[in-house]
Amino acid sequence: PRRILSMADVPIEVTHLPGRPTPWPKRCTLRGLLTYCADINSLPEREDLRALAPYCNIDHEAGSDHRDKLVSLSETRDAALYGDYVLREKRSWIDVLYDFDSIQYEAGDDNTQKAVLTVEHLLTILPPIMPRHFSIASSPSASILEIQSVDGFSLELCVAVVKGVTPHGRSYTGLCSGYLSRLLPVTTGTLPIRLWVRPGSFGRLPLQPKSPPAAHGQYFETPIMCIGAGTGVAPLRALILERDAVSSMNKSHTFSAEENGAQMHEAVDNILVFGCRKKRADFYYEEEWNDLSRRHSLRPLIAFSRDQYHKMYVQRVAREADDGTLIAKHILENEGAVYIAGGAKMAHCVKDEIVECLAETLPGGERDAKIVMRKLARAG
Repeated sequence: PRRILSMADVPIEVTHLPGRPTPWPKRCTLRGLLTYCADINSLPEREDLRALAPYCNIDHEAGSDHRDKLVSLSETRDAALYGDYVLREKRSWIDVLYDFDSIQYEAGDDNTQKAVLTVEHLLTILPPIMPRHFSIASSPSASILEIQSVDGFSLELCVAVVKGVTPHGRSYTGLCSGYLSRLLPVTTGTLPIRLWVRPGSFGRLPLQPKSPPAAHGQYFETPIMCIGAGTGVAPLRALILERDAVSSMNKSHTFSAEENGAQMHEAVDNILVFGCRKKRADFYYEEEWNDLSRRHSLRPLIAFSRDQYHKMYVQRVAREADDGTLIAKHILENEGAVYIAGGAKMAHCVKDEIVECLAETLPGGERDAKIVMRKLARAG
């Protein structure tokens, strides 16, 4: 509405009722709030559309129809309608307010007929921008080794920009991933990013060295197998680089190319099973994996799902490695740990494959396999 537009750059004060905190800053401009605080690019929920319905101005020629449609979109029995209009076409708050223009309708050039929607109502309905959580893709020990300083360490993320085109040709881009992709490197000062570090789901990374030390091969008492796809490789990279840095600080022997080739299938500290669509498009950290493999610190097993006619996924690569014995040998014989990162569907499929592999080896079959899986989960 023009009444709201006219006060875009006017300082406003936001107060809240007792017991009802507000996510907005106490003093700001409406333009600043909509730009930096309100998530107007997010997809409105069904209840949000119902909350907008009363603000459709019935003096508008389509006001009554707009109100009825918003109510229909919000009802569970019309879930398909909401899916087609909002979810499939990625319509944001901006799109909804544009399509249902009776919300901003004001009759007369002199604003004698005010819009129903006010700033107070708008701030009550709009959602705030929520923090985005990313797994750290770097290792503090590796960073300290690289910069030769213990005063601090760098922090790296692996973020894929969310973007695409809807079935009807509407382009969309993720809010946070798009923002990060547009940031330019700085040589002085700091980037305008607020962040904090919180504990992740992976705990108690095994860093105990072998006793007595092995002449070659493993440095750690417990080998690890990391299984992930796409940007889910981020926390797995952090684990692998941390263990590699710790072992590099203490190892006195390095492997030549000849030694590495002869011992490629012998026990190594770290196994990575990584999957992506195409090698040339999203094989993240390829050079690093190759370098770690040459130094016999990592055994990479890669699945490119779209580079051949039959799709290949990480669970199949892990299952078929070493003639189908890799998983059972790693867990039962080498008492290794397993870390899985990525989408929930992929993680579920990987866990099913591990249970199936263990069940073929253990005398108690699937029952014993699930007991082993629970022990691994408790170990962190």
